Amino acid sequence: MNISFVYPIYNEIENLPRLLPETERIAQGLFDDYEAVLVDDGSTDGSGRFISQLAAENPRVKALHHARNRGLGAAIRTGLANATQDIVLYMDSDFPVTAEEARKALGALAPDADMLIGYRLGRAEGPRREIMSWTYNRLIRWTFGLRVRDVNFAFKVMRRSLLERMRLCSEGSFIDAEMLLEAQRLGARIQEVGLPYHPRVAGVSTAASMKVVWGILRELRKYRRERGEAAGTRRAVIFNADDFGLCAEVNQGIARAHDQGVVTSASLLATGDAFAEAVEMAGARPDLDLGVHLALTQLRPALPPEEVPSLVEEDGRFAPTWSAFAARYLTGRVNRREIEAEWRAQIARVKNEGLPISHLDSHQHLHLLPGLLPIAARLAAEFGIRAMRYPNQRSRQPVERAGGSAARRWAEGAALRGACRMAAGMLRRNGLVTPDGFRGFAEAGAWDATALARTVSTIEPGVTEIGCHPGIDDAIAGRFPWGYHWERELAALTSDELAAALRISGAETTTYRELVAEME
Repeated sequence: MNISFVYPIYNEIENLPRLLPETERIAQGLFDDYEAVLVDDGSTDGSGRFISQLAAENPRVKALHHARNRGLGAAIRTGLANATQDIVLYMDSDFPVTAEEARKALGALAPDADMLIGYRLGRAEGPRREIMSWTYNRLIRWTFGLRVRDVNFAFKVMRRSLLERMRLCSEGSFIDAEMLLEAQRLGARIQEVGLPYHPRVAGVSTAASMKVVWGILRELRKYRRERGEAAGTRRAVIFNADDFGLCAEVNQGIARAHDQGVVTSASLLATGDAFAEAVEMAGARPDLDLGVHLALTQLRPALPPEEVPSLVEEDGRFAPTWSAFAARYLTGRVNRREIEAEWRAQIARVKNEGLPISHLDSHQHLHLLPGLLPIAARLAAEFGIRAMRYPNQRSRQPVERAGGSAARRWAEGAALRGACRMAAGMLRRNGLVTPDGFRGFAEAGAWDATALARTVSTIEPGVTEIGCHPGIDDAIAGRFPWGYHWERELAALTSDELAAALRISGAETTTYRELVAEME
């Protein structure tokens, strides 16, 4: 049999030189072959460069990197998702267990055991850690009925057949308990073995910090709340790329994010400069679900400007920003009949290309403005479209944005949530299908791999749409000064980090088309 060693790493540069020699000593003679999966969790001490060099020199080594520090659980989950062998061992890179003791424990793995875990023989690092460990072990036992000697010891061996059925979500140090609780939920046989504990001789542990402790308690509460109701409940994600047809660079980004990444759906801009190219690309990708991205800002109308005079500026284009349009609309200077005619023309332009339309959404979410949602609902019924975006985002991920103040974005988000609350009843009355959740307003144009992976890892039960904006060239910011990072989003949507998060979380990708089919 073969074994994968998974090592989470955060600022462990002093411990890394002995990592591969010790790993070789553990595997030699016990296994036919092995791999070492090293996950750098945003280290700042050179650990990332060190493991990349190890991987370059040794084909048994996989070096994986988080763009920034996410936490122990995230690092372990990334490692587990990329481990490929029959047996998987997770252990800390500061080696709390010697090679000889690890070999003895692995040799004792019973044929009918699904998981083998170590419990420490000897005291923790100081009285404070001892008290915390004693308290935490009893808390887990009392809360979940988990009967093991040591929840948090960083020596856990799993068979692949068990690992592939686990649904792991923890970003932090709750991961050790979560692995055991998932094994218990799945009816796995857990074998325990006592191991002498060796305190770290280099580097600094953060396991006893209050930030870590509060993070554990928060994730514990979440697991307890969701364990019963979410057991067996589907988690699915629609990755929907907006602005298909805006320009060639965005078209190519969306095509690549579908072909090489996770994008399952795209929203066509019927009035975009590269609409014809987008139609051709969509025709070559029948698995790419399509919606219509209704527009009232920034572009040219589908109808002649003289037919929609209240919607256009002197240059024949729509208002340059959503706020400019909203100001004109809310002061009664926009004719709603012109909006309905224009949106009908946009949908018809897509329909006339012979493309199936599963859903409607809109550029800058304008379909949710008071008075505009009834128009969108009528048009959905007219064209036989069963689903619509409902961007009621209740939580967000920290991302680096370019331009625009945080306060302004918060105010815009609050206004959008208010509009969604008012829209909920109308969507139901019109029989329009919507996902259960939405992410991507606060993060629009700013997704990175870490933020997307964290979102997927903590996704709620049900179907969640993640709105995104991939592209191949950030130079288009000169034409579209929205502060977007199209290339970064494309890299995130095609990243190993996101793919690993999807695999290990158990979340599946889906589409609006499939969501509608399930409702019929």
